[in-house]
Order: sequence, then structure tokens, then C-alpha cells
Amino acid sequence: MKTTTTYLAIAIVGIIVSLSLFHIQTEGAKQEKQSVVQALSSSEEANLPLKGKTIVLDPGHGGKDVGSIGGAGTYEKDVTLLTARNVERKLKEQGARVVMTREADTTISLKERTAIAQTEQADLFISIHFDAFETGDVYGMTTYYNKPQDRGIAETLHDQLFKTDMDTKDRGVQFGDYHVIRENAKPAVLLELGYISNRTEEARMKTESFQARISKAIASGVIEVLR
Repeated sequence: MKTTTTYLAIAIVGIIVSLSLFHIQTEGAKQEKQSVVQALSSSEEANLPLKGKTIVLDPGHGGKDVGSIGGAGTYEKDVTLLTARNVERKLKEQGARVVMTREADTTISLKERTAIAQTEQADLFISIHFDAFETGDVYGMTTYYNKPQDRGIAETLHDQLFKTDMDTKDRGVQFGDYHVIRENAKPAVLLELGYISNRTEEARMKTESFQARISKAIASGVIEVLR
């Protein structure tokens, strides 16, 4: 006759075996779930429109070069960096690798800016600026290109800017003799995204709503150019 101790031992062994089987099944389910999540993540990443593309963003001016100064004391160098950071975030969301010619309020030469595009093998170089005029009544946005082969890029980007209601004058696409696009070995454009000398445009260029609209529009333009 089996003793109570023997029955107890058998029961304990049964419990241990059951727990082991449960652990194995649970771990298997976890691994399967992780595999599914990873597969979905990889699939979504592969479908990002700018996956594998390198964009160099060039916030104009910086450091001792403040750029233009608005009537309310806004430095162009500050707004170009703010805008570039917002555009960087939008481009990364679409899978792009983004390189900034400057990450802070530092002085970067024009030669260094174009060299970065070459070193990083940029698919596209975008220089970001805000315009100025001697009187405060001029306003609007202009997109500049230098090389004939870059005109189509400039037109596509510019069209995307005004597909969103920018509430400003469309000053078109123009030829520009600017170093960062003239001496650039990679496809390059320069954006003038408003007049810092215009009181209304100076005030709005620092707002979250404007920054959200302009960064989304530029990202959409880049997708159209590189798709």
C-alpha cells in the first residue's frame, strides 16, 4: 500500500510537469507574438517612402552670421534652425536619413555646407532661409535652383508648399546664384520661406501652426521629388 507521502510526491511531480509545460507553451506564444510584431514592423519600415534616402538640411546662417533681422528683433539664424529641426523630424518619420549642416547656433562656412552634401552622398540638399527687403510691405515665398537639372526639383517642392494654404504670396521658382546650390555636386535647392522684414510674416514664422504646416509641406515635396 502506498503511503500518504508517496501520493503527495506523485502529486508534486505532476504539478511541476504541468507548470513546465505551461511555461514552454507561454514562452512559445510570446516568441510567436514577437516574431509577428517584428515582421509587421519590418514591413511598415520597408514601405516608408523615404527609406534609404539621405537628405541634407542646411539651416541658413548661424553663429556670428545672424542673417537678416526682423523689426521685432528676430534673427534669421534662429528661425532657420527651428524650421530645419521640424523638417528633420517629419522626414525621419518617412524613413529618411537626415543630416544637418549645423545642429546648434554655430558658424559653418558655405564651403563646409556643400562639402557635407558630397561626403554624406545626399540624395537632396535643402537650404532653408527667410528673406528680407528694405521695406516691410514685401512678403511671400520663393524657391531657388541653380543648375538646369535642379529646376524640376525646385518646381515640385514649390508646388507642394502651396498645396497647403500658406496664406502668403507665391513668388515662384527662380534661378539663384547662391554658393550652396551653385557649388553643390548634389541636387540642391534653396527655400526662402517668408520675409522676416514683413511684420506679419516675422510674427507667424515662429508659431507652432506655421512650423507644422511648412515642415509637413516640405516633407511632402521631398517625397514627390524622390519617389
